[in-house]
Amino acid sequence: MSDTNHCIGAGRRICLCPGGIGGGGVGVVMLNLAEELLARNVKVDLLIAARDGVARNVPAGVNVIDLGPRVRTALGRAVSYLSQARPDVVISARSYVNLLMLAAHRLAPGRANRRLIWSYHTHRSAEMARARPALRLIDGLALRLAAWPEARVAVSVGVAADLRVALGQNAAQAPITVIPNPGWTLTRAAQVFAACPHPWLADRAPRLLRGGALSPEPVLIGMGRFAPQKDFPTLLRAFAELRRDHPAVRLILLGEGPDRAALTKLCAELGLRLDQDIALPGHVEQPMAWLSRADTFVHSALWEGFSMVLVEALGAGLPIVATNCPSGPDEILDHGRFGWLVPPDDSAALSRAMAEALVRVVDPVVQAAAAERFSASLAATRYLHLGFPTP
Repeated sequence: MSDTNHCIGAGRRICLCPGGIGGGGVGVVMLNLAEELLARNVKVDLLIAARDGVARNVPAGVNVIDLGPRVRTALGRAVSYLSQARPDVVISARSYVNLLMLAAHRLAPGRANRRLIWSYHTHRSAEMARARPALRLIDGLALRLAAWPEARVAVSVGVAADLRVALGQNAAQAPITVIPNPGWTLTRAAQVFAACPHPWLADRAPRLLRGGALSPEPVLIGMGRFAPQKDFPTLLRAFAELRRDHPAVRLILLGEGPDRAALTKLCAELGLRLDQDIALPGHVEQPMAWLSRADTFVHSALWEGFSMVLVEALGAGLPIVATNCPSGPDEILDHGRFGWLVPPDDSAALSRAMAEALVRVVDPVVQAAAAERFSASLAATRYLHLGFPTP
């Protein structure tokens, strides 16, 4: 990266508004971006508008402002923040936060010297097909006002294409820039070599150190929120089928969410024994240490926007089996070059691909190098060029 790129925005202030930081993908995106911006001497404020008001794993040097969960209160505090802090660029995510920050941006003084960037992190049509009516109303309003912010960012080509269709004839007034998520950082790379506490993985060296050797007792790993979008029931059914021919294989699912009880029940119905065949340890510190010692990463989502976990799995050197859902996996895995792509909601296809991944040697160095395409450095440069355009 050139020195010129690293000087863009130095000494200026950028406000990141993800809504909440609860371990989800959007939160990780913003924290990774904040880490890189701080390294470039950019001042970073993080606005939280969530019920718990908790911001986990925030890089040192980030100024956290809690707007509160109520819209009226949050709007007033956001206007006050913009008026006093006077950030040069505001980057928001999620429809309700985009609308909140648009209102604050137009109400606070200094709008002419401030750029608002809306970012889109999910495949809109897939999500809205399953969304509650209230969320659809918010999304519809955000679509009608999409031309109002100074810029718009989609995190994948698929998200951008889907959004342009939704905008229809308004797409010309709301051009979209594609900036892949900052999925890979120096911090993530260092965590690959951290110790892993789980007994199935603790005695293993990271895959990048032991090469692509096949394991006699393979451990598959998945990660994500226990919610319908990630479709872990299909993964569990595929795993149960896989064990008929590969009884030594085990599965770890990292994450938490409202579907935990249903997943636990399904495990029992499929004859999968907790802590013997499958482990559900919840949220863990330094998940890269877990990924780097597993044998294969499995992704079963019905839809995505980008899928940060696939970049992290690449960085850990893992073979990857993923659903070719809309959208992100196909782009990250380069149309199957760096992993197996299977149809969503197809346990048989997922099981077959997992079986193949267990017996094919995949070079972890090649996988890790592929993660660099989604570095925080590249993403930060693109956001800075968008936030501070040259005349």
